[in-house]
Amino acid sequence: MTTQQTALAIDLISKDVTPFTALTFTTQATLQTLEQYNSVPEKLYNEAQRLGVTPTGAIQYIYTDVNGDSGHAFQLSIALPVSDTQGIPNGFTYTTFRSFRCVSYTHVGPWSDFPALYNMLFAQFHREGYKGGSIVREVYTVVDFEDPANCVTEIQISIT
Repeated sequence: MTTQQTALAIDLISKDVTPFTALTFTTQATLQTLEQYNSVPEKLYNEAQRLGVTPTGAIQYIYTDVNGDSGHAFQLSIALPVSDTQGIPNGFTYTTFRSFRCVSYTHVGPWSDFPALYNMLFAQFHREGYKGGSIVREVYTVVDFEDPANCVTEIQISIT
């Protein structure tokens, strides 16, 4: 009997993301400590409502200098794109994110797939000769806590 292993086809799409302004939470984190920030997106939406600013896009987790080592500290920004910057945020800041050149992959399914998925994405990233990768963004387009198979997340990896 032979075993045939099927590799997931990964199609990385090169693109430029336009600048945007967001209500933002920023901290130092590790992959091991990410779960402690699970309540931040809801708090960002509540703060946007309190300030009277309109969300204009999906929540984004932005990882700067992440390297895949679960204990390595990196900068984590959790951002909610908003229409304007009125009022003074309580516990958050307004941040303008510059344009961003990246390769993009859209994942449909649970976030528990991410560890294996990131291994495949970065392998493909390097096979295709891309350079960079020090900033990774996850754009949570569809969030379904009741059926995680319905989640849609765009993963963006910076390129130079």
